[in-house]
Amino acid sequence: MAIQSVDNLITALSAGQSQRYDWNKITGAAAFAAGRNYDLSSLGGLPVANTYAGTALAWKTCDEATGNGTDIFGLPHGGNVSTSVKHLLNAASWSTAATGVPATLILVDMQGYWPGIDMNVATAQTLTGTPSLRYTNGAGCRLYLVARSTTGSTAHNISISYSNQTPTSGRSMPVTVAATASAIVPHIVHSGTSANNYGPFLPLASGDTGVSNVASVTLSAASGTASTAALCLVRPLAQITISVSGLMTEKDFLNQIPSLPQVKDGACLVWLLSAGAAVAASTTFSGSIEVVWG
Repeated sequence: MAIQSVDNLITALSAGQSQRYDWNKITGAAAFAAGRNYDLSSLGGLPVANTYAGTALAWKTCDEATGNGTDIFGLPHGGNVSTSVKHLLNAASWSTAATGVPATLILVDMQGYWPGIDMNVATAQTLTGTPSLRYTNGAGCRLYLVARSTTGSTAHNISISYSNQTPTSGRSMPVTVAATASAIVPHIVHSGTSANNYGPFLPLASGDTGVSNVASVTLSAASGTASTAALCLVRPLAQITISVSGLMTEKDFLNQIPSLPQVKDGACLVWLLSAGAAVAASTTFSGSIEVVWG
């Protein structure tokens, strides 16, 4: 079954086939810079912080029920509903601080990640494990590299060898991608306003629309400080922009933006933050999501 009409939607809601979840995250001790992107899953709050547990360079699958096996860090959305189909019905967000706006929040389904990528070596790092994905051959899935400890001040570029949605292996990014020096947790290190920064997702080769696996990550130079990062494989689902502090922004995915993004069984939902202005330390972001299935 699926939600195919307003009548279907009303029937599903009347039957209790919906879930609402309120979330709250607070930034850490360091300020976020304008124009950069950040992974809110590793911030404290509700749900708990993602510590990116796992063996270095080995694939770690994430899902709603178990998170990464150590931290259940994704937004709950009612569990598996097969053979029904679950949709994102609406989302809301706000920041109580003027320093939190303007900002754009991007909701993604985190398929999993490779932890422990050494940011202080300039040789290829081979990634292991075969991702088990909720989207066939990683259709529509994207990558980002997030700092797990403060990186050094040495400038460096990032290269990856990945398999696309075909899946064809040995694919590489078509442009030079620069990491931001002295990146902080949880900065997506290749995002920013400097030359060759891209964010929140790493660019793909011409014609590629998804990522199914990654073979290796290579930095052009050591960062200069012992530090690590995690390479995340996610599927973007929706986004919401907040522009006024203390005022909740809502997005309706049925009437306002008719899309009703599908939320797969097991989806591990997390938010990414695109900072439109400098975000002060200890800034609070809050919001909610509501899903429905039928």
